Amino acid sequence: MKKIMLILFLAAAVAGLVTVAITAADRDTVETWEGSLRLFGNEPFTRVALVTNSGDRWFLDMDEQELQLLWEERREKIRITGVPVLKEIAGRTENYIKVIKYSWITENE
Repeated sequence: MKKIMLILFLAAAVAGLVTVAITAADRDTVETWEGSLRLFGNEPFTRVALVTNSGDRWFLDMDEQELQLLWEERREKIRITGVPVLKEIAGRTENYIKVIKYSWITENE
């Protein structure tokens, strides 16, 4: 009887941990934004951000070399897909996008 109770308890504990792991993974929601790229800050502390049509600012979290290339080839409009992240920078909470992919928006879209 004690073995059965122990097995049931362990099974319930494992099921609970799996549920917590799945719930934590769901927090990494992938979203898509559209807007234009802008540079914020002063050298050498500049940061590239996406500014949406509604005026929201989202700093980009991606490989530094890829970010540099993105800034150099910037065009009028861009679509960025990624995970929204809040980061505390210098005592302020800032919106960041952990970039998964991006594409330039053409006039035809």
